[in-house]
This record gives sequence, structure tokens and C-alpha cells, in this order.
Amino acid sequence: MKLFGREPSSIGCTEKGKDVLDEKDLRILAELERDCRQRTNQIAKLTDIPVTTVFNRIKKLYSSGHIRHFRAILDPEKMDRALLAFVFVTLNRESQGAQSQEQSDHTMITKIASYPCVQEVHSVTGEWDLLLKIRTKNISELEQFISGKLRTQQLIERALTFCAMVSHKETTSLLYNGLTR
Repeated sequence: MKLFGREPSSIGCTEKGKDVLDEKDLRILAELERDCRQRTNQIAKLTDIPVTTVFNRIKKLYSSGHIRHFRAILDPEKMDRALLAFVFVTLNRESQGAQSQEQSDHTMITKIASYPCVQEVHSVTGEWDLLLKIRTKNISELEQFISGKLRTQQLIERALTFCAMVSHKETTSLLYNGLTR
């Protein structure tokens, strides 16, 4: 069985042929989510797991795809990207011509995702096709992007934009209380 496109490694224990994260894995992951700059010996001390075990488990978690990246999370305001907007998009399926709907949608989604100000692109259910998360310097830059790039795409029928006034919570964490899946 492949997991995240890779062959599974023997992480924690196995349940009916599936990789299962055990408590040690979850404690290690919680520490890495909290601060991925920690050294292996620091994580070992905080989790009460031997250093060699921590090192080997991190390698396995990475190679199995449970850990995708180690990266810094930048402050949008300090990076001059304080404006957060969410844009719902409906794709124009009538103008797709010879391409199949799936090919055309994929082409448009790839194009939209390539813009640096677009942080996330999600296919959604309901009245809209896509939900975009966009960060720009200010409302003027957002308007230039939407009018100059997004709305000029032939496959976009309509867009609805919401600007966040205050973000009460933003996180990349997938572990709650450190150990819950």
C-alpha cells in the first residue's frame, strides 16, 4: 500500500496493513509542529523518548510523507502582505472549446495557483467551483490582481471576494492537544 505516493515504512505499529502513528510518533510530531528548529536531543528530552528513536522516527515520518516540509511561517504584516482575502470563483464551462472540462479546469487551476499572491486553491462543493486564499499588500494590489489577472482569464465566469478584517485564528497545526488525530 502506498501512502502519499510513497511506500510505507514501519512507523509505530501496523493496523490491518496500514501505517498507524503511535503515541511516540504523535509526541514527536507535536514537538515538530510547535518548533521544527528543535534539535533531536531537545525533542527526546521533551518527549521522554531516546534520541536515536526520535532521530529514526523523524526520518521515517519524513520518508513516508507524514512530514512534507520543514519551513518557517512568516508574519504577513512584517512581509508587507497584511491584506487577507478569500475569493470564490465559478469557472466558465461554456468557453472551454475543444478541451475536456477536466483538462480545462486543471489548466485554469494551475494558472491561478501559479500567482505568488495566491496562497491556497481549493475545489469546493456548492455554487462555486474554487476557493482562493490570497495575500496582498493592500486593497489596491488586490484589485489589480483580481481585475488585471483573475477576471481576464477566459474560463472564469464570476468571482466573489471577501476581505478579512481580523484573523482570530490561523494555524497549520494538524495535531490538537498534541496527541489527538
